[in-house]
Amino acid sequence: MSATVSGDFVFEPKVWKDHIAAYFDRKLVYGAFADRDDTLVTQPGLTVNFPYFKKIGDVEEPEESDSLIVDNLEDDSFSATVKEIGKAVGFKKKAFKKSAADQNRIMSECQQQIARVHAEKVDKDLLTEFSTSGNFVNGYTATLAAHTMNVRSLFQAKVVGLGDRADEAEVVFMHSKQAYDLMSDSTAGFLKADANDPLYGIKGFMGRVLGMAVVAVDSIPATASQINSTNAYRAFIHTAMPYGLLKKQDVEIESDYDILAREWVVTGNEWYAVKSYHSKIAADNYRTVEVITTVSI
Repeated sequence: MSATVSGDFVFEPKVWKDHIAAYFDRKLVYGAFADRDDTLVTQPGLTVNFPYFKKIGDVEEPEESDSLIVDNLEDDSFSATVKEIGKAVGFKKKAFKKSAADQNRIMSECQQQIARVHAEKVDKDLLTEFSTSGNFVNGYTATLAAHTMNVRSLFQAKVVGLGDRADEAEVVFMHSKQAYDLMSDSTAGFLKADANDPLYGIKGFMGRVLGMAVVAVDSIPATASQINSTNAYRAFIHTAMPYGLLKKQDVEIESDYDILAREWVVTGNEWYAVKSYHSKIAADNYRTVEVITTVSI
């Protein structure tokens, strides 16, 4: 038996943390459009506040002898509950008795897997947050089986939900079946994923239409019931910073060795809170619009 086991496993917490943080950011979909803040200071289960400023009043038309009324710049906050998530991964010492290449492969795979499941959980919570009633305004709902996703329904949803702020829509998340219908619509125009687009690296990025990034993501939920015996899905249009993601730190990484089981265990841990910004915002500043369409496949 060797006097030390540390040589069998090259674990550098700082390197692992940096790698996992990079993988985490790369795997985020909904989180890629969040208002990010990494200064969370409270504990899991407690409430944290997301600050924001209210809109000031209209301008005045003072007479020559009148003074302007001083308006207050008021702030408010959204409250959210802090969550703690974690994941443990183990692998036997025997796995490291092969070659250096095998060790690197195992370590790289472990880092990516931990980052991926953490990102998926954050994304899942963000989806639940912005798809909850009260956290969006409806822009378009299909009523016939033929009402699949197309540029006309998207544009209608933008105008109904955002009015003259329709040009502020930045992204639409839709199911891949909706993306298929959109891409198959002869009136959609030229839609491509330009490698020079700053959103090109986001998973599911399909290109742009009506000024919005189109992101296909199959965690988008189907509707509870069919429309004229046809399956239907929800899509969501967002303006800038539609929700917030407040984090304690990047995924915290620790490791330990079980000498009896001859197994290395690596854990990831993260504290965060998510919140939709839509529910407290006035109608002239809505952030999220729901679009419901049928699908052809």
